[in-house]
Amino acid sequence: MASREELIALAKHIADAMPEVTRNEWMRWVQIATRRGLEKAVQHAEQLSNDVTMRSAAKRANQLIAQAIRSHLSKLKKLTPHDQQLALGYVAWHLAIQTLRGSWRESGE
Repeated sequence: MASREELIALAKHIADAMPEVTRNEWMRWVQIATRRGLEKAVQHAEQLSNDVTMRSAAKRANQLIAQAIRSHLSKLKKLTPHDQQLALGYVAWHLAIQTLRGSWRESGE
């Protein structure tokens, strides 16, 4: 079992690799990963990133998700299923924080 600090650090590394991904896009991917597993969810994201019918922002988000998870897949696979879910949840929090920071910068505060 990984410590909370280790899970949060891993989540931050993953989130930092996906600066253009919204929390909503991430949560959609997490639902797929929960149902189908990390490998299949990464493959799905890769397929969506190449889908000509997808919006460019959604394609880019799926490309970044696939790259970020693939680069951290070995670490994620070493975690228990419960710790994997915690780490993926912490990624969502980091993405939400990134969005808030971006909106503060845009508003000039």
